[in-house]
Amino acid sequence: MRKVLILGSVSILVFIYLFPYTWMVLSAFRYPADTLSLPPKLIFEVSLDGFVKVFRQSTFGLYLLNSLFITVCSVAITMLIATPAAYGLVRVSRGGSAFLLTLLIARMIPAIALVVPVYIIGNLTRQLDTYQIMIVVTVAFNLPFAIWMVRGFLLDLPANLVDAARIDGASEWQVLTQVVTPLSRGGIFATAVFVFVGAWNEFLFALILTSGKTTTATVALLSFRTSQGIEWDTISAGAFMVSLPVIIFAFIMQRYLVEGLTMGAVK
Repeated sequence: MRKVLILGSVSILVFIYLFPYTWMVLSAFRYPADTLSLPPKLIFEVSLDGFVKVFRQSTFGLYLLNSLFITVCSVAITMLIATPAAYGLVRVSRGGSAFLLTLLIARMIPAIALVVPVYIIGNLTRQLDTYQIMIVVTVAFNLPFAIWMVRGFLLDLPANLVDAARIDGASEWQVLTQVVTPLSRGGIFATAVFVFVGAWNEFLFALILTSGKTTTATVALLSFRTSQGIEWDTISAGAFMVSLPVIIFAFIMQRYLVEGLTMGAVK
């Protein structure tokens, strides 16, 4: 009975979480009239008109490339900064807690409260509608989370391994790159997955800071709203295309994600 209750509860949660995405995928492969019909049609005629309309917009592929470039650069920079920073916070006993608390407070600030200051700074520095400002903003918002998460994984490493490396004459940089990083690979990759999802799904700052050549795919979905109404098949097809890179990346990193999330489970 206990297993039945657990399985039933998990099935309900999976249904709740996957239903909106499933409905979006179904809407991408059917006519708008079938999407808006009451009662909803579960058996319908398959249509690819939405995907045809998406690919007719030659700029949508460019917007996908913009999102990919900004996300990859943001993830790389974030992890290159977060890993040494987390290691330093693990090794430093004095002042580390205060710095971690500062990072946590900075992460708790709502993004909407910083839109206007960031826009003004970007305007003054002539960085609006550039890759640089989007990468900097994305890194700034994901870095506190990445440092906290990587630090949690590094705390599970046996201190004896680090001490043994130091006795053998390894410097702090060698300890980090040759001992700590390989052993924490699962945790670092797991953090990279969450950072990738957060960077790829960025919408608010992309909407405010980009307006032309650097527009991202999430913002480009707004272009499917017309004066005649919302093209549900087209916007669903576009949303499906936008979600594919995240799904593919998560499947590729699945082994490392599970490995990272289970670090420290067995001592």
